[in-house]
Amino acid sequence: MKLLILLLILLMLILSPINSESRLVKYLPGFPGNLPFKLHTGYVGVGKGEEVQLFYYFIESERDPETDPLLLWLTGGPGCTSLSAIYFEHIGPLSFNYTGVYFNRTTSTWETDLPALQLNPYSWTKVSNILFLESPVGTGFSYATNAESYYTTDIKSSKQIYEFIQKFLMEHPQFAKNPLYVGGSSYCGLIVPFITQDIVNGNEGETGSHINIKGYVLGSPLTDPFDTDRIGKIKFVHRVSLLSDDLYESTKVSCGAPYWNVSSAECENNVQAVLDFVAPLNDENMLEPKCDNSFPSIWCRKNYNLIIDNWANNPQVREALNVREGTVGHWTRCNQTLKTQSYMTTMISSFGYHQYLTNRPIRALIYGGDQELSATYVGILRWIKRLDVVIDDDWRPWFVNDLVAGYVTKYSNGHYNLTFTTVKGAGHCPSEYKPQESLAMFQRWLAHSSL
Repeated sequence: MKLLILLLILLMLILSPINSESRLVKYLPGFPGNLPFKLHTGYVGVGKGEEVQLFYYFIESERDPETDPLLLWLTGGPGCTSLSAIYFEHIGPLSFNYTGVYFNRTTSTWETDLPALQLNPYSWTKVSNILFLESPVGTGFSYATNAESYYTTDIKSSKQIYEFIQKFLMEHPQFAKNPLYVGGSSYCGLIVPFITQDIVNGNEGETGSHINIKGYVLGSPLTDPFDTDRIGKIKFVHRVSLLSDDLYESTKVSCGAPYWNVSSAECENNVQAVLDFVAPLNDENMLEPKCDNSFPSIWCRKNYNLIIDNWANNPQVREALNVREGTVGHWTRCNQTLKTQSYMTTMISSFGYHQYLTNRPIRALIYGGDQELSATYVGILRWIKRLDVVIDDDWRPWFVNDLVAGYVTKYSNGHYNLTFTTVKGAGHCPSEYKPQESLAMFQRWLAHSSL
């Protein structure tokens, strides 16, 4: 049966209407000289007739690509490019050098001829092969061959990702034996557990090619927006003294968890008061200023798109990345039109997928910054404690260079293991703020070492 499935997948690849392709990228505009690591880019067609063409960046491990794990990494949004993870979240081996960037007061824009690239010493490719995928369709350089195929949902795009990884490994059989982890941040907290479950089910039911899945990795994950995430945020802002005890208790009594069922005037007033208290804060990192849109400083993280848009829309960059000409018009870091025009959120919660995986031989790394309001560590811990797991290693500090880097707790259920850790001083997507600590965390976890 499994041999028949493999033959069918191979036949699909051979008869593909648009051949999948992978090309080695030896240089990138903005970086001096040849790249000191192996970067491959390409497309894999998925869906009926392969009308959806998913673009990827595959970066081989700088240590031992033959045996190091393969990490499939997805970026949140939905609709945000994988280049965000590579350049800004320090998951990849390059970052931007902002020397030469200047503010044009006439046009009120930040300008540069071509942003310069520099090596990132804390890239996760130091210890892992990483496959950065532009998903869902319409993200980054991924595109569809017809207008109808741009319409998608959480479930549909997740199924396409499962199809993608099967085809990628068929095309790159030398990596099929490597341990596979599925990872992502932010909105991908809804997607990654579902994909992991799909892979596990495919292996068990022999409904697809066997994949050497070992676990999943989630940073600042959205999990249950209308329950644990919202409750966690209210509890967190009270815990860090942003809410008075009186308002916190009044909100609990008048609204009841999860604080969104505004069934009374008192509840509505309390919720609005809570929102007013946190409104002046930067939701992604409350230690950083909330940027004033009237003067878009490049040092405001939300304005990083001013630089990356310039780079990715450069014709020489697109040629170097082997982007198919005419498939994508103006490129944006986060395609906001997806959420308003072509993408439908159909997953209300991913908790059930986590729960399902606790009965499988799977490892999970869940981490979050202790200064973010978007997906607070309090909310993350709330849903973790609801899983059928027991504590193996209770809450304790972990260290990098003899300094506290965060706090870690380990859980298990038979052969299922979950490590939860905070990253001290970090905001949403912690590796963006604490790259050295985040690499240490990932490296130790991969090696089954104590954080």
